Amino acid sequence: MYRIAVVDDNQSWCYILELRLQQEGYAVSSFTNVQDFLQEAERFDLALIDFSIPAPPYQKGMDGPELISQLRRFRHPPLLVLISSFFTEDVLNDADSICPEADAILSKQTDTQQLFSQIRQLLGRRSPVSSVRPRS
Repeated sequence: MYRIAVVDDNQSWCYILELRLQQEGYAVSSFTNVQDFLQEAERFDLALIDFSIPAPPYQKGMDGPELISQLRRFRHPPLLVLISSFFTEDVLNDADSICPEADAILSKQTDTQQLFSQIRQLLGRRSPVSSVRPRS
């Protein structure tokens, strides 16, 4: 079973997406705190990371592209997908300039079934984490 992380400061978005992805057969965890996600990141096959993630006032801020850049240095990073409701078709056509280290850049405005189709295509590139390496 593939494990997906949703990293977003919007708790409602996390909850809804988590429920829908679970209905599609994925094991899903949501994170509204980047530091919490960083501690568990290698346990996931794919991470949907919001472009704009405000940090709590007591922490140094890190947006989605910065988080993806940091995750690229991990030994076993998940597939890294940058996602935002601000991404229009024009922005998506020039996605490489936004975050070249992302495996994909998607819009939250995408139809749910199309979003799930894109996730399935990305996951088709790899075996589930649980079948490749032991959990820590």
